[in-house]
Order: sequence, then C-alpha cells, then structure tokens
Amino acid sequence: MAQKPRKKRNGLPLWSIPCLLMAGALLAVDHFGGSAQLETVLRTIAGNADFVQAALSSEIGALGWESVSEHTPGAVSVEEVVSAAALPEHMTTSEGNCDTDATGTLVSESLFAPPENVQKAVDTSNAPTTTASGATIKELTVTGKGGDYPGQDGVYLSNQSGLSYDLAGMLADPLKITKNESTEQPTVMILHTHASEAYVDQIGGRSEDTSHNVVYIGDVLTEVLQQQGIGVVHCREIIDSPSYNQSYNRAMDIIEAQMEQTPSIKVVIDLHRDSMITSSGTEYKVVSEIDGQTCAQLMFVMGTNAGGLNHPNWKSNLNFAVNLQKSILEEYPTLMRPVNLRKQRFNEQATTGSMILECGTSANTIEEAEVSIRAFGKKLAEYLA
Repeated sequence: MAQKPRKKRNGLPLWSIPCLLMAGALLAVDHFGGSAQLETVLRTIAGNADFVQAALSSEIGALGWESVSEHTPGAVSVEEVVSAAALPEHMTTSEGNCDTDATGTLVSESLFAPPENVQKAVDTSNAPTTTASGATIKELTVTGKGGDYPGQDGVYLSNQSGLSYDLAGMLADPLKITKNESTEQPTVMILHTHASEAYVDQIGGRSEDTSHNVVYIGDVLTEVLQQQGIGVVHCREIIDSPSYNQSYNRAMDIIEAQMEQTPSIKVVIDLHRDSMITSSGTEYKVVSEIDGQTCAQLMFVMGTNAGGLNHPNWKSNLNFAVNLQKSILEEYPTLMRPVNLRKQRFNEQATTGSMILECGTSANTIEEAEVSIRAFGKKLAEYLA
C-alpha cells in the first residue's frame, strides 16, 4: 500500500531559536552544579516587569511591543496591557524606546478652534466602582508628602533617571516662559502621542472616538488657554493607530513639521492619561478635589539624556516643570503627583517648555479628567502671563 505523503512541517519560528539556546544554557549551568546561581538568575528575570511584559507581548501581541490593529472603541482588553509591577513605583505606561527611526509622518492641523462638544464638566459624584471590563477600582492620592519622595517647598520628584539635579536651585531661579503677544503666533502646542488612551467608560481604556479619549481633554485645554489669550495649536491625530509602535517617532515628526510652520511655539504638551494596574487586575484611579468635586490627579513626566540620546536642555525643561508645579500646588495642594523624572527623553528636546502631562488614569472618568485639565489650563495661563 502506498504511503500517504507526509505533510511538510514549517520551520521553527525565529523567535523560538533564542528561547532554545537559553534553555540549553540553563540546563548546562544546572548540570555543572550552578543550581543556586541559576535560581538567583531566574528570580531576577521573573521579577523584572519589563521582561514579563515583553514575554507576554510576544505571545499575545500586547500593546507597545507588537503592531496591532486599529483601536476601535471597546476592541482592546485591559488585561492585555497589565504591568505586573507594585504601586506606586510604576507610574506611567509610556514607551521606553521612543527615539528610533520613524516609520511614517503625519501632518498636523495648524490653528485649531474647539468643537461644539466642549462643555463644562458635569457632576463627578457617580463614578463607577468597576471598569467596563469588570476590574475593581480603588482610589489613590499620591502627593509625595509621606516621605517616599525627595522634595522641597511642596514639590516632590520620583527620580528614575539615575541623574542628579539641583531642585533648590531651580526653585530659587525659575525658568520663565511668557506667552506671545498675539494669538496668531501660537505659544502652546498640544498633541497626543497615545491619542487612543481613554477613560473608564471605554472597554480597555482605549478608543479612537475623540469625544471619549484624551483628544477631548486636549480640546478642553485648548479652549481654556485660548480664552486666556494664549494661541494654541492642537494636533488631534490618533498617532498610535493603526500601530502603537513608533508612535513617539511619528509624534516627533509632527512636532518638527509644526514648529517649522509656526516657529513661535514655546511650550509643547504631550497629553496622555496614565494606567495603574496591579498584577491581580485591580485598577487605581488617582484623585484630588476641586470645589467639592472629585477630579483626576495630574503628573509631569520629564525626560533626560540618561538613556544616551542627546537632550542638552533637560534641566531647563525640569526647571520649568517644577516651578509650574509649585504654582499649581499653591492653589490646588493635591492636584499634582510627584514629577516623574525618566531616562528616556520623550521628544522633550523640542523646546525648553516641553513636557508629558498625564491626566488621570484609565480608571478615572473623563469628567474627573476634565475638571483637572480646566484647573491646569487656568494655572498654566497665569504662569505664562
């Protein structure tokens, strides 16, 4: 009887080769009496949140590591982006590698008029206790006053850069940036490297609907600043779609193109919302209170050159941020979380007024975020006067 032809097997996927090599190396170490050292290595690897997330990403295509399909409302499960890290050390979801070659360029809008749907914030008292995915929500207020963060004059920093800075000197000699006299010469640029970041009403905390994601919060900030006589450029592109990868590089292309078109820009605000999720799935919302309303805490994420990339003005950027934070806290004592100083530069080499601003987390409501951003816009306008 003739044998059936055997089905030809596909070759091993490329990603499996380093896994097999590592397995072989670990077996060899164990065979030659290195069990104790092997256990130490494995414990270190297992406790590294970035390694765990990368390993999960290679299997399920988690955001930030693999190209993904478009972020349609409700399409992304929050469990796919869980970071197994303890609170409060893990403070942002921003990409680590954000300065490699860009894969594409988007064209931003120039001057922007807020759409009709920008309204005053509604009552925030009926916020949900679970996310749209069913995860438990807990509240957290992070101020730095408990002694966990170094600081002065009420301004605290979480330094993850490994670099030193002179906070006292910065507070004593603040970098002052003033608005341009004409609104036809924009002073502020707002964009959203991760524009699909949304709030608790969206499953997975992501949406391309600009009435439900951080683009709407940018609309509100634009309106507040323009009402104070500050010219604003607001890029409303969904920069992280259809691919989350390289979104910081695409954002930098947008910034450069916009600054060539409107060189009057002094302050570049990359507006995000944060994510604080434990390995058990519990989500934290960061809260403050303004005029009896619960609102979302804000946080500056400031880049440096510690990652080896050129960022000569990072101390000037930090100076501007810490003094703006001091001004905000004088009126709203719990609105700002400690400044998060990082190794990456996050495109902040663009101007000495560049910053990432995290507005709440994925467990906050968009109404809570709106209350906060209105207060922030008011204080920023005062500071730029």
